[in-house]
Amino acid sequence: MTTSIFAFIIVLGILIFFHELGHFLVARLFGVGVEKFSLGFGPRLLGKTVGMTDYRISAIPLGGYVKMVGDEPDAELDPAMIPYSFTHKHVFKKIMIVAAGPFFNLLLAVIIYAGFFYFIGTEDIRPVVNHVAADSPAARAGLHNGDVVVAVNGSKVASWGGINRLIAEGRGAEVRITVNRDDSRFDVAVTPQTKVAKDILGDDAPYYDVGFSGLAPLKALVGEVAEGYPAQKAGMQKGDLIVAINDRPVDSWNTMKEIISQSKGEPMDVRVLRGEETLALEIVPVLYSEENILGEKVDSYRIGISTAGIDIPEADRITLKRGPFQAIAESIDQTYQISRLTLLSIGKLIKGTVSTKTLGGPIMIAEMAGQQAKEGIVNLVFFIAVLSINLAVLNFLPIPVLDGGHLMFFFIEAVIGRPINIRMREIAQQAGIFVLIMLMIFVFYNDIVRVFSN
Repeated sequence: MTTSIFAFIIVLGILIFFHELGHFLVARLFGVGVEKFSLGFGPRLLGKTVGMTDYRISAIPLGGYVKMVGDEPDAELDPAMIPYSFTHKHVFKKIMIVAAGPFFNLLLAVIIYAGFFYFIGTEDIRPVVNHVAADSPAARAGLHNGDVVVAVNGSKVASWGGINRLIAEGRGAEVRITVNRDDSRFDVAVTPQTKVAKDILGDDAPYYDVGFSGLAPLKALVGEVAEGYPAQKAGMQKGDLIVAINDRPVDSWNTMKEIISQSKGEPMDVRVLRGEETLALEIVPVLYSEENILGEKVDSYRIGISTAGIDIPEADRITLKRGPFQAIAESIDQTYQISRLTLLSIGKLIKGTVSTKTLGGPIMIAEMAGQQAKEGIVNLVFFIAVLSINLAVLNFLPIPVLDGGHLMFFFIEAVIGRPINIRMREIAQQAGIFVLIMLMIFVFYNDIVRVFSN
């Protein structure tokens, strides 16, 4: 609990600081006076006044704000302060000041990812072919196990991540793969097969499969046997290798899963290899229901075993660090992809295709922050990056009170050539506050239900 609270304060403090720093720096850039720069709301706990700005930490650590001169359109203002007034600046300067907050949250994510790609790098495997699927484009092109891929369409590759990225960029078009085999180097032309899988949001996502891999197929080797499940009742043990089900050969973990999923709960004759002994077991799969990451109910037939995992030889493992420009480019792409995923998730929440049970508030964030902190500083920093992107996307939504609501008003002002009626803005702000209060009550309810249900 202490770790979660401490991690929550650190995470929230960093996110709020960067957000408000964006507003502050751009406001000062355009000559707007800043009266308060506060981390937190409510009574002032401590701080220091420099010039006209009171830099403070306030009692309620659930947000922050920058109080600018003249940011209330109907407030009386000393004529001497008009040059420093937010309201009296050109509308496009006001747009940039408001947009700077969420933009700085995106910038924080880019900085974190760029630092990770440059200083730490990502783990990958050497571009050595360890599996070629039968009757696949790679097999028809004559690729073999042991081939070393050195380039795709003339671009050098150092890992399987690079191979997969370049093939995906071709979007199904023929690719030229350069390989080393023994003492020779040659090119082969391969046309990927377009296949469809489900993405993290449950939507169809096309991908382009050549039919080769740096990993051998995952064997149907039993890692753990769940107590009380059919496999355990039938006598299956850790280390058993499933070689056939209903006389159908099992060549991989995926083949085994496919057979079990199609069983419809009918008894199965399972043949396993235990040491040098072959055993015959009768197992009846059970229907198991769970919620996926989207809160949707998913039914599947299971027998209660888990994989022993993939054993990647140490010689095949590599760590790839990027140069400064590539690190920045990849960090921008990573930030874009998570922003896109966040927007799609919000759309599915509105449509009702994603359960509102997935929404969480401060308690959930604190729990997750604590978990990531226990996993290590790198995990916690990555968590900050993801939350920072979420905060930016949410703040860009056109809801009054949020930055996106202010931007909506200023864009309308830019179009019609005058500010929106103050009374209309007040009504919209009140509606926005009501929506946010209802949302906060709902996520707190979700958090409490989640805590007591665990």
